[in-house]
Amino acid sequence: MKFSKIPVQTEHLIEFFEEGLHSLGAICERPWHDRLEVLAEGDAARLWRSDDDLFSGELVFRDAGSTDPANTATGVFPGCPLTFRLVEALWRRHLAHARASLSQESVAKSPPRDVANKLWQAQFGLHAGWNATPFQQTCIFSVVAAVRCEVQANDQSWSSHRFAFTLPSGERDASLEFALEQMSAVNPVEVDWPALDPDLISDWVSHAVGNELAFELSRIRERQGLFLRRELHRIDEYFENYARELRERMDHQHKEEAIKRYADRLEATRVEHNRRRTDQIQRHTIHVVPHVDALLTVAEPAFATRVTWRAGREEKIASAMFVPRTRRWHIPG
Repeated sequence: MKFSKIPVQTEHLIEFFEEGLHSLGAICERPWHDRLEVLAEGDAARLWRSDDDLFSGELVFRDAGSTDPANTATGVFPGCPLTFRLVEALWRRHLAHARASLSQESVAKSPPRDVANKLWQAQFGLHAGWNATPFQQTCIFSVVAAVRCEVQANDQSWSSHRFAFTLPSGERDASLEFALEQMSAVNPVEVDWPALDPDLISDWVSHAVGNELAFELSRIRERQGLFLRRELHRIDEYFENYARELRERMDHQHKEEAIKRYADRLEATRVEHNRRRTDQIQRHTIHVVPHVDALLTVAEPAFATRVTWRAGREEKIASAMFVPRTRRWHIPG
């Protein structure tokens, strides 16, 4: 889903800051309707300081239409850095990693052999000599990530996503993302829960975010490209005209000192022209920043077996798991 923008109202911002800073251990007091005095240490103080010293100061909450110059350290206004730092501090404090044994319904029997064979052939293609050892009930593990995605462009936007990945392969399980609410938790079972690799999960999330936002990002790139071309044209036109004027003046000079002075100004103009172009390119760069707010490791019923089949004249053997919820096969590794 995509979050809609909430109209900026000073009283709502003050309440959010007061409650948020209180939860981080800060002491807050309102001396005026648009002021908040703060005494903070630890996590709360790190919103302003990089060391462990106390922070004492007064926050000023500005109206949306205010034209007064803003102090980014103590001023609270739409899009101010302080609001984002507070939100991230709250999310880090409450980041959840949970485990749950889930089941859509009681799974007591393994799938019939002919059904398992047909599903294997449908998923992996026709194979001769297919056979499977007796099914053993086991668990298959997945990880579900709750992700907020920040897109930094001319217009900043936020969206919320849920991504599920089968462990250990990282294959995306879209059905689990939608079926999670329909599944019920069962009594915890003695299972060897897998360790999560943060780097792998980060790669999976980044790839999933790219696929999820592909259409929206294409539209953003189109708008950013339009804005960038307009700004670069404006900069190029200005500096080209200025450099032309300098060259015309230099052509009328006869003294070597004057010619050198104009040559230095032309070189400085070239350097500044390139700097302005580079600055605009950086300003129009699109940044996609996913924030993983919670992780859930899921164990659900599956059936393990060893499957044999022939590929040409070669016989192949693989350990596999059949998942009743998705009616799909998984080959670990």
